[in-house]
This record gives sequence, structure tokens and C-alpha cells, in this order.
Amino acid sequence: MIYIPVSEAKKRANKKWDKNNLKRLSLAIPIETFNKLDLFCKNTKVSKNSFIKSAIDEKLERDEK
Repeated sequence: MIYIPVSEAKKRANKKWDKNNLKRLSLAIPIETFNKLDLFCKNTKVSKNSFIKSAIDEKLERDEK
């Protein structure tokens, strides 16, 4: 894979978009739960962030019915 550096202008644009469209969330979970999540994500090649976002979406959709 060829690595192409991101320009400073693109970094600024990304940061501006993130600021206007995203919120950050700190999450504290028991170590055992983290370890299970970490192992699952490594085995399925899914990021923890993607897994958590998907789980939230599924729960919200299920409970809206």
C-alpha cells in the first residue's frame, strides 16, 4: 500500500467537519467487558468504535418500535 500524506488543508477541513458533526463520548466499562470486546473486535477485524456505534444503532432501532 502506498502512503500519501494528508495535506494541512485537508486536516483543517476534516477537523472543521468533525467539530460540526460529531460528539465525543468517554466510556468506562469493566476490564473483563473491555477484554471481551477487544478480543471480539480483533477476531472480526472490526474497530471498537464501529462495534459500539453499531450496537447503539441496533438498540435505538429496536427500542423505537
